[in-house]
Amino acid sequence: MSTALRLTVVALLSLAVNAREAGAADRTFQPGSLIIPMDLSYQSTGMFQAYGLVYQLLRQGVHVDWMIDPAKTYHAAPCNTAGNLCTWDCAIEGSGIKCAYPTATPDVTVTTKIVWDDLGVVARGATLGTHRYRGGPFVVDAADHDKALAIIDAWNDKTKWAANPWATRTEFHPVSVHEATAAFTGPVGKEMLAAPTIAVFADGNESIATGYLLAAGIPQSSGAEFPKSNCGTTNCGPGTANPDMLTEEAIAGDLGTCAAPNRDHHNGALFKANGEPAYCQIMSMHWNVTDRETVKCDGGACPTTQAQCTNQRFTFHGHEVVAEVREFLKFNTHFYAECQAVNAYEDTTPNPAWPFLDDEGRDGHFLTTRGTAPACPCTDANYQCVTGGCNGADCCIAKDIRERNAGYEIAATPVASTLKVLRPDLPYSQFDGLLGTVGGSEPSYNLSSYLGTMYKNNRQVTLITGVNGPGNEDLWMTGYLDGCDDVILFGPRTTRAAGCGGKISYLGGHQYATSVPLTSGSASQGTRLFLNALFEAQCVNGEGAGGGGSDTDGDGVADSSDPFPDDPNRCGDSNQDGCDDCAGGHLDLANSCSAEPGQGSGCCETGAANPIGLLALTGLVGLLVVRPRRRRR
Repeated sequence: MSTALRLTVVALLSLAVNAREAGAADRTFQPGSLIIPMDLSYQSTGMFQAYGLVYQLLRQGVHVDWMIDPAKTYHAAPCNTAGNLCTWDCAIEGSGIKCAYPTATPDVTVTTKIVWDDLGVVARGATLGTHRYRGGPFVVDAADHDKALAIIDAWNDKTKWAANPWATRTEFHPVSVHEATAAFTGPVGKEMLAAPTIAVFADGNESIATGYLLAAGIPQSSGAEFPKSNCGTTNCGPGTANPDMLTEEAIAGDLGTCAAPNRDHHNGALFKANGEPAYCQIMSMHWNVTDRETVKCDGGACPTTQAQCTNQRFTFHGHEVVAEVREFLKFNTHFYAECQAVNAYEDTTPNPAWPFLDDEGRDGHFLTTRGTAPACPCTDANYQCVTGGCNGADCCIAKDIRERNAGYEIAATPVASTLKVLRPDLPYSQFDGLLGTVGGSEPSYNLSSYLGTMYKNNRQVTLITGVNGPGNEDLWMTGYLDGCDDVILFGPRTTRAAGCGGKISYLGGHQYATSVPLTSGSASQGTRLFLNALFEAQCVNGEGAGGGGSDTDGDGVADSSDPFPDDPNRCGDSNQDGCDDCAGGHLDLANSCSAEPGQGSGCCETGAANPIGLLALTGLVGLLVVRPRRRRR
């Protein structure tokens, strides 16, 4: 692609992104549009794999709309509570039968028929009737019906896996899919254009994250499944069988020597050679604070003083891992942390003393302020007086290393029935029923009243919290780096604050279940929050470096979905047919294995016989501009 053409495409895509951010009226969908239900009435065993299906639809060029009513509220009592009945019916509208569990208000009302039933009870083509869909259903426009249905059928039917090996997965549950039999209008909460690129930190508890991803059927960029167990010493990282599993050492990058420490926080595996993010979605599940507070020289303990350390190299530096994530978040990216990883990142404070030798770039506190340590004597039993602990002055420091430099203090497990769902209108908070809570080393989080900690710029980042929250037993939080903008504020603005890109999401609890069928109040509900966050990454709707609208090598695969974004002849083997999908110079799943020269030159996205040209790209972007969709923050 020529420089002029590339600049034209970038400009047009920028217009499209701004149009989507500006907000738009509800959109009308024609009969034949496909709905992936996400409420417990019609999606239970297929709930997690619905996210894997959405991933594959996006990966193979089908746009998906996430339907979310901006005015929705959470009905905390079971819908069949006498004197407090929900105004919507649980399944078929007009039946008068109310859900026996809490739900948020519906997102969209559609009259449909069955395409797939996740329980395998109702046959294809059977009339369903009118249902008020809850929990953030996904919709594929009728114009993409045939292309999407081929992908859906392959995903749900094992007999088609031989011809569609990309659908092969260890955990298998069919996904309910419905088809609209009449036109309907509803609010598009998020227009999704590209599959997210995902990296999992091999932090010692990575099997929690990979368990969630396996339950959903979401693969690595290579097309291989994520591993069930934690990484070994040589089987994870770029160039291995698990390229999207990143060790702490790979993330930290070159650390330099004792005599010449390397404080470049932009040189690890989170970044490509050109300095742009290698992924748009990264996650750490339970990184121990003791690991964060570790520095190694030549693979072992560092000498007592810097003077005693001559030619040794730094080989591990926990604070540098935090610094690399902070740099990553200066782009339109997303970072997810769960359980102790929340404290490990959020409560990091630079330490200029040996062996850390930190600069301010190694600060955590992505969402919270550091607070101020009170002078001794200490009046909180969880704190102790440390002589010279604060720049030479005596001050009160948390006894628990996990709470030092808070940030966040550790709170108890919130009672599920008393949880407050503050923003059910955001993509992060899409679920149906009661959210079951779990324990662990960090079941939830308090802002430290003793230190005077608060959310930066007083942003409202708490989405789900205990009965006395926000700020007390906060369970599910999300915000922009350093509080540079308000993630829950949406409206007519076309842009965020200048330089405000990266989003952070924190979830309390050690590990949520992945058992199905999903039920109200089960410990599996939290896994939906994790999966929601995957698709809230900005690259999914085409923003930023590596976003859905960026295709550096012009092979027809967005950088966000391309493990080789600078090589037009490589974009991965998503259909696992033994040949790269872009072997012919651009995406062509059908012909990528052809041995005949020139037969790999079709374009799957457009069906053209030649690579996408300026007119095709202009038409694609023009469609986005003239049909703007509302984007929620």
